[in-house]
Amino acid sequence: MAREERETMSILFFIKKTKLLKNGEAPICLRLTLNKQIAEIRIKRSILVNRWSPAKGCALGKDRVAKELNSYLEAIRLKIHQIHRELVLDMSAPVTANAILL
Repeated sequence: MAREERETMSILFFIKKTKLLKNGEAPICLRLTLNKQIAEIRIKRSILVNRWSPAKGCALGKDRVAKELNSYLEAIRLKIHQIHRELVLDMSAPVTANAILL
């Protein structure tokens, strides 16, 4: 009897400080790790480097811009969990990090 392995999933938001945009902001990226498979995408949002918390993976501050960005990041996180749940229930294809982000 084969033992089922436990599935692990991690969602990380980070900025690319080395790829600053013309307006001086850094693009925000998403890294999804699913069972040691990694997939990365840009989420088409950007932020000033000093307004980003690398430890928390979100914008710093309580102003409107920071709150909107953090709400957007949380919505993406929830959508990824929903897509993952649907793929697991579907069982027609293996669940991979790339399958979730596509």
